[in-house]
Amino acid sequence: MLNLNGISIRPAADSELPLIKELARRIWPETYGKILTPAQIDYMIEMMYALPVLQRERGEGISFDLICDGDRPVGFLSYGPYRKEPPTMKLHKLYLDFSYHGRGIGSNALQYAIDVARKQGYRFLRLNVNKENENALRAYRRNGLQQVEAVKIDIGGGFFMDDFVMEIAL
Repeated sequence: MLNLNGISIRPAADSELPLIKELARRIWPETYGKILTPAQIDYMIEMMYALPVLQRERGEGISFDLICDGDRPVGFLSYGPYRKEPPTMKLHKLYLDFSYHGRGIGSNALQYAIDVARKQGYRFLRLNVNKENENALRAYRRNGLQQVEAVKIDIGGGFFMDDFVMEIAL
């Protein structure tokens, strides 16, 4: 658990997994509204945040943490094992309410994930980011991540994720 100036990061309880989807529904339209269609945003939220999906991922070793301002959840992150060689952790999700952007909270959450990866013996942290998500790209670069590849992933429904894969050595 991290606590910095009233902002904390703590594990989400099983009973709080539905809150992850609520946060995504609140945050995604602002994050992706100029990049993705509303139909793709709805499709991806259902695909990635349905309770059975989150429960399955948790069972596969993925951690879900809430970013809170006092007791109020304002964002979330998830991360877990990606590959054994070289030992790599994947940051699957890192989202923060727009009203909290520009305060260093996202960077602190990223550094938190990096610290977790180091403590768990990983040599790399990897993530995917939409090629047009300029705010996230700047933040990740500012925190030392580098682009290692570009991917276009068919996610069904006629939709694609068009991402950069970024990584940092730990």
